[in-house]
Amino acid sequence: MSMEWNRLLSTECIGIEGQERPYADHRHPFEHDGDIITFSNAFRRLGRKTQVHPFATSAHTHTRLTHSLEVASVGRSLGNHLGEVLKDELPCSIQPWNIGSLVRAACLAHDIGNPPFGHAGEDAMSEWVKSDGSCHLKGLTPDEADDIKAFEGNAQGLRALTQIENYVFRGGLRLTFATLGTFMKYPWTSAARKDTDEGKFGTYLSERCILSTVAMKLGMRNQGTDRWCRHPLAYLAEAADDICYATIDLEDAVELGILKFDEVKETMFDVLTPETRKRVAAILDKPQYHRINFARMREPVYSALIQAQIDGFMTNKSAIMQGSFGTPKTGLLEGSSPSFKLIDKAKKWAKADIYSNRFKREVEMGCYAALGCILNAFAGATIESANRLTSGDKPRGLSRLVLTHMGNHAPSDDNAPVGGWSAYNCLRRTMDYVGGMTDGFAWEMAAKLQGITPGRLDR
Repeated sequence: MSMEWNRLLSTECIGIEGQERPYADHRHPFEHDGDIITFSNAFRRLGRKTQVHPFATSAHTHTRLTHSLEVASVGRSLGNHLGEVLKDELPCSIQPWNIGSLVRAACLAHDIGNPPFGHAGEDAMSEWVKSDGSCHLKGLTPDEADDIKAFEGNAQGLRALTQIENYVFRGGLRLTFATLGTFMKYPWTSAARKDTDEGKFGTYLSERCILSTVAMKLGMRNQGTDRWCRHPLAYLAEAADDICYATIDLEDAVELGILKFDEVKETMFDVLTPETRKRVAAILDKPQYHRINFARMREPVYSALIQAQIDGFMTNKSAIMQGSFGTPKTGLLEGSSPSFKLIDKAKKWAKADIYSNRFKREVEMGCYAALGCILNAFAGATIESANRLTSGDKPRGLSRLVLTHMGNHAPSDDNAPVGGWSAYNCLRRTMDYVGGMTDGFAWEMAAKLQGITPGRLDR
């Protein structure tokens, strides 16, 4: 039995179910979602977070913010295109371009849960829990301990959108269920990830009920305990991210001198028809003017990749709508297609040459020490504060200073999550605060905790 678009495109909002969203100003709810995300604090901080290259000196190198904006642009194009193809199947209240707005909103949010220093930051925070932070796991259930041990940007993103931004623990940004469903790349909990072949997950145990509510509202197919199939449009959000990774990461590598323009150009040209390739080649400038050349290549290359992704969706539409399409690693492109080969080659290139760049590696080694230092101070203070809530005693010394610094992130009677301030919820709240830091702020905070006053960094 197929999922139904009239449920999958629900404009009802989490946190205010059954009520009209105030202040809509003639915007469609999906457009409104995109605006709410764009103006959120977590989205703004992406401008100071690593995309691939931490503390890059070139202004042309991408941050998480510029990457997210570009992914959103590609996602809107994918959504508009698919909306036109499917317009006869859509509910009468939904226009084709509304699909573009929906996918754009999900793409804007797709990296909103990423910590400082990118994937190295995820690994550093997870490693801290398993080593220095293991003393705080006493009293947690095995599932809670496993959950805390794995900082996952996708799960942290869902938590940011629905819990810790704006209406804290009361719906977060209060987005539509359709946007939340499209956002969720891995709609299963940390406990359910054991059934997958890659260990990825999209929901912490703290958001288990939210995942269930979103999935049931949208009619997503259940696939086991705390596990659902993807929303069909989540494949488009993932495709937009892949398209940008395949091109933008390579552009950054040329900008930083890691790769040569000519070798990247030939790889991108593989997705173009002979006629288009000839036309684009005729308008390119000298290789040293790579910024101009990438700008001129980008539109035809993106057009080819977008068309290939839409073709892939339509080819697999029946399985996608039934929730039975592929595995967590399965995308919309066939392995033999030029578009798949470009994205696959870009990812292999990145692993072999870009991610192993010396300066990038040196900064990432330092991020383990920096984040470990911060977590040592903040986790202990947070748990101590929660323990003192019952006794009425006030924290002292470093704990008092840390909790004052955390503001409304610190445990208090006024902002308790469901279940109260258990050790699990204290650790999760600590991860919220540290994971939300920008690269520069985390670097500076770690130095100050060690009694060092650095020159002010770009925070």
